[in-house]
Amino acid sequence: MRIKSFYANTVEAAVALARREMGAEAMLVESRKAPLEARHLGEYEVVCALVPEAEPVRTQPREDAGAYDARLSHELAEMRRQLDAMGKTITRSAWSGAGWPSARPEMSEWHARLMATDMDGELAHQILEAAERRSASELGGLEGAVQAEIAQRILVDGTVAEAKGARVVALAGPPGAGKTTMLAKLAVTCGVAARLPLTLVSMDDFRVGGADQLRSFAAILGAGFQAPDNLGALAQVLDEQPGNRLVLVDTPGYGPHDMDRAADLARFLSTRPEVSTHLVLTATRKSADLNLVAERFQIFHPSSLLFTRLDETACFGTAFSLSVRQAKPISFLGTGQEIPDDAAPATRERILSLLWPQTSSIRRLAA
Repeated sequence: MRIKSFYANTVEAAVALARREMGAEAMLVESRKAPLEARHLGEYEVVCALVPEAEPVRTQPREDAGAYDARLSHELAEMRRQLDAMGKTITRSAWSGAGWPSARPEMSEWHARLMATDMDGELAHQILEAAERRSASELGGLEGAVQAEIAQRILVDGTVAEAKGARVVALAGPPGAGKTTMLAKLAVTCGVAARLPLTLVSMDDFRVGGADQLRSFAAILGAGFQAPDNLGALAQVLDEQPGNRLVLVDTPGYGPHDMDRAADLARFLSTRPEVSTHLVLTATRKSADLNLVAERFQIFHPSSLLFTRLDETACFGTAFSLSVRQAKPISFLGTGQEIPDDAAPATRERILSLLWPQTSSIRRLAA
């Protein structure tokens, strides 16, 4: 596999350089502002990959050689699948030309501004194309049209569970995403503050002492606590909860090599109609990495996306793009470790401000 970065003063120009050198088979892995040490090469960096076609496995006289070739072929196929998934997030139309397809020169500036938020390239093109049409027929100019197009694509749902029936919320996600801390924040803001009876459930048998942290927090809140050691026991816990009780379920942090272990729990949660699963992701992840993680956790059939570590990034475009692409609302936003202060339900106004901090008309657009 060949991976190379290309630099230019616009994303389109960098893509054109990649296309000329690597050909149409190249996959765009990531586009971003160039780091300061490489800024003399151009304002933007485009990372592309070229993966050779997998050769068919040849029959070997030794059994171990055949097994090695089969494994190598499988790994190469998996690598191509992952890069293919990355490719779905890129700007397809950017490969067809080096400039923005508009007679209005300010469109290139707006494209650069959207890309600077780490927004998905294809989504940025869709927004600008729609904004250009909108601005021709509505008051407010191009800036208002761009902001309006972004606003109407924002999906939010700041509720922890269905209003009717048992309120069971499960948090799923990779290690280090902040699930346990976020669950504690939800326990305070959505349970204690709302005066709902509360039970905390830990299924985290990965980390040493993983359940103890949640047990201590439940004791502080005066909430119930359960740590079932199998799915049968979890089913019994959920069945015994009265309908007015909020039940928050903490799950293990599953890495890329742990998903086989996650399958049974994912299947169980996705088949329980009273369970709402929120996928917890860090807003600091690169676009390609975030997309791969979200793809892995589709086995949980999450109803919402919950983003943490917003205080560690200035670019929310990757998180916003994932929500739009998967047509899943953003439920809550976490901005630090303080419980419960550093968490709040997602709102259109807040997401607009994260994407467009300098916007003066956010309140009007989010209304």
